[in-house]
Amino acid sequence: GLITASGVAAAMNGLRSDVDLNTEYLNLAIDFGAVALFAVLAKIDLDKGAELDASVEEKVRRKKEMKKLTKAMREREKLFGELSLDVRVTEQGDTRTATLATMQGMAKQHVILVAGPGRAIRDALRGAQLNKVNFAMTNILVVPYETGLTEADRASKPSGSGFGDRPTYETQPYVAEPVGPGWEEFIEAEMQTAIKQAGEKVRDDGIALVVANDGKVLRRGVGRVPWKQMVDELEEAVTGEKKESTVPFLEFLE
Repeated sequence: GLITASGVAAAMNGLRSDVDLNTEYLNLAIDFGAVALFAVLAKIDLDKGAELDASVEEKVRRKKEMKKLTKAMREREKLFGELSLDVRVTEQGDTRTATLATMQGMAKQHVILVAGPGRAIRDALRGAQLNKVNFAMTNILVVPYETGLTEADRASKPSGSGFGDRPTYETQPYVAEPVGPGWEEFIEAEMQTAIKQAGEKVRDDGIALVVANDGKVLRRGVGRVPWKQMVDELEEAVTGEKKESTVPFLEFLE
């Protein structure tokens, strides 16, 4: 390109008579066209390289974020056993307070925790009522935590000991009430983790945790709980045939 351009310049200034300007213009156009093409190809390569770098960086960021989330979840699992429940001990609805660790360790109870707005809790408990025989046979406690309530709202809930003051699905012997400090913080932390993976719809759909009686969280899920599947998973986990899920949150499907 440089040699061709200098030849054209010399011919135009009358310094050279042996130069065919038409041919030189054509060669000059080809040379500069090639330079422009190479520049475009180089930019495309650079853009692809930048995209690849960005993709790699995003994967690394997600991996770090997942490690951070997993570590936080494991730490919360250790605190889970310190939370307290009111557990029904008579058919009349009398309750006793115990920690989850006590219910899991001494009473060998598995726990399925369901948290979300009132609609999600009602749907979950109605579904649970259809599986109450399975719960009795496999030592499962269902713990519903309704979000969006104040402490005054929780305190004003009827006890369930009177006739007709609460729906029957709320007063089943396998339903335990979360009480005492720590629950709100625990549920909010679980919600935030789920939101990072499934979006803000989590607050409306609700979440569920399936916890074996050895304290291991077998499953975290978003949405409607497939009760029979969860019961089967707990049974398999007890026999050692079911491995702990490596995915922190899964979309529940029925």
